[in-house]
Amino acid sequence: MNVGILVKEFPPDVIAGTETQTLRMARELQERTDHDVTVYTKAYPGPEEHGDEPFDLVRIPNWRRSPFLSTLTFVLFSFVYVLRDARKLDVLQCMMIYPCGFVGYLVSLLTGLPYFAWIRGGDFYFAKENPVKRWLMQRVFDDALVLVQADTVRRDVLAEFPDAELSVLGNGVDLPDQRAAGDSVVFVGRLKGQKGADVLLRAMDGVDERLVVVGDGPERESLEALAADLDVDAAFVGEVEPEAVGDYLRDGQVYVLPAVAGEGLPNAMLEAMAVGLPVVATDIAGIPDVVADGENGYVVDPGDEDALRERIETVCSDDAIRTRLGENARTYVEDHHSWDAMVDRLDRLYRRVREGR
Repeated sequence: MNVGILVKEFPPDVIAGTETQTLRMARELQERTDHDVTVYTKAYPGPEEHGDEPFDLVRIPNWRRSPFLSTLTFVLFSFVYVLRDARKLDVLQCMMIYPCGFVGYLVSLLTGLPYFAWIRGGDFYFAKENPVKRWLMQRVFDDALVLVQADTVRRDVLAEFPDAELSVLGNGVDLPDQRAAGDSVVFVGRLKGQKGADVLLRAMDGVDERLVVVGDGPERESLEALAADLDVDAAFVGEVEPEAVGDYLRDGQVYVLPAVAGEGLPNAMLEAMAVGLPVVATDIAGIPDVVADGENGYVVDPGDEDALRERIETVCSDDAIRTRLGENARTYVEDHHSWDAMVDRLDRLYRRVREGR
């Protein structure tokens, strides 16, 4: 089967959860199945760095004078490119319901190409408040199957779009042999407001542990200043290659995700669990579907600095609790998010969409 995957951004130009997950998913599908995979994504200046990947990569031109113009032209040109290739594709997988899902809707309308969209978090939670984006999403919900990453996200979507046809499918992650055996508190994510890194820094005020912040973004400078003001022992390492994230996770003793909005099912959180790190995270979207409070980590309310601090200190100060939570975290990922299970479910999903069931 010829599978097209449409994603707005892609590594190495943008390294975030959806982008990294798409890269690894395309690689695993191409290597583990008989499907031929083509990824369609934005073109960026500079040389292409994916010549050694097993899947095909199509870079779509866009005008980068502003984020709005870049997205608008990406939608227009991706429609043209996918429309051009529609006859040779058997199914189109649209990563994010907005804007990629709407491109799939338009191509399917003209060609009958089977497609589905996959809500990744912010593409639903933020876009639903915009009347134009909401209208675009409604077209997709009325026309196609839409995947969500967790049951909590499914309930949130149905509360807004009660007639949507939804199916739950989370992320896939590697299961490394080496486990975490470090002593740092680790945060991985884009440094912008929805990730709650400022909340984490204030929670770390007075905690005698080293914080390692992996990632970059528009708030990095202000966060570094906040860490200095609070005298928090924080190392900001910046953006790293996806394959290097595991090194920082294995050097940790707890992974913290203090998100305040817009998450789906964070890939970095699953990667942390895969190396046996306990998770302290907030009750946002699909996070509590994975993090069972007191079993493989702890869940606190978004923005609750005191609760976040208390749970971090509990994990860091008690070896028995840390070991138990970490082992349970690893087991959960093995049972639910291995690539073997993920690829098998995707294979069945492609056939279901192709057959119109």
